[in-house]
Amino acid sequence: MNDEMSYPATLDGAEWLRFDAATNPYGPSPKAREAMAAFVRTGDFSRYDDEERAESLRGDLAAHWGLSPDHFIVYNGSGEAVVWLFLARLLLAQQRLLIPSPSYERFVALGQRCAAAVIPVPLHEEDFALVPERFIEAGQRSGARVLLLSSPNNPTGNLLCGEREMARLLAELPNCLCIVDEAYADYAGHSWVPWVQERENLVVLRTFSKAYGMAGLRVGYAIGPKPVIAALGQMQVPWAVNALSLVAARAALADQGYLRQIVAQIRSDCHALYAGLNERPWLRAYPSAANFFWVRCEEIGLERLRAGLEKRRIRARWRQDAPGFVRLTSLRPADNEHLLAVLDEIEHAD
Repeated sequence: MNDEMSYPATLDGAEWLRFDAATNPYGPSPKAREAMAAFVRTGDFSRYDDEERAESLRGDLAAHWGLSPDHFIVYNGSGEAVVWLFLARLLLAQQRLLIPSPSYERFVALGQRCAAAVIPVPLHEEDFALVPERFIEAGQRSGARVLLLSSPNNPTGNLLCGEREMARLLAELPNCLCIVDEAYADYAGHSWVPWVQERENLVVLRTFSKAYGMAGLRVGYAIGPKPVIAALGQMQVPWAVNALSLVAARAALADQGYLRQIVAQIRSDCHALYAGLNERPWLRAYPSAANFFWVRCEEIGLERLRAGLEKRRIRARWRQDAPGFVRLTSLRPADNEHLLAVLDEIEHAD
């Protein structure tokens, strides 16, 4: 990858290395850039034609996944899909939400605002795997109507469960809608999307923000049973996604060769960073199927690590609910090497 495909991270006008943002440091497909540039030059911005483009993107997605377009709905980012699902399934009906712990903190906060109650269920203490019995017992006891998972999980990076465990959850919690956020699934090479044809209580969320490198353009989509998608379509506001973003998304989806190249590069970068982190005896990075690592900090202390990184203009992802841990994203190889060198400086600083 060349440097022209990377981007500087900025905070308050000054350059920072952003190991806290789990985005693709190489940027989107050149074809997506070209499509946007062409639309800027020749597109008619006076028209509300983004609804037609959204329908075209639905068709492209349906062809990509081998499903009917009726299984898809396009949003202004997959986070908006969570908002509408939570409004429909939790807030209006005053229902309970089941969620793993730890999980993506912004979805948890949204759940706390929408649900009658949020029920956190601890993941396995050693490897952060989903323990089906815990979720089934908690779901049946509470009567929770929504279960929100991430695959890979944010912040731990693992896939949470296999097909047998997922099948148990869906079968033994039939009245609970399982929403699976697959923001980082392109890195993992595994998706639950094909299951939506056969399961009435499964919705999968996908995004162009992560591996496709288009976080700033805000395009995501939900895939689910046709009745669920139809109900969401009745609630969606017209012209939900802007035309320029839809043009970029269609071009990016068509360029699967670039996506495979990017994913292979990022996996290679992650492998090297994982090894480097675990060479430091005071850190333990857990295996990850995403482009970030959940890292336990020992000996020197988390506050010393945080102060040392910020002093050297490096951002990491900290969690108040997870003392002793930090989440670190893999950036470009030179940036990752710089991070490892900085960690050594912090370790040996007086």
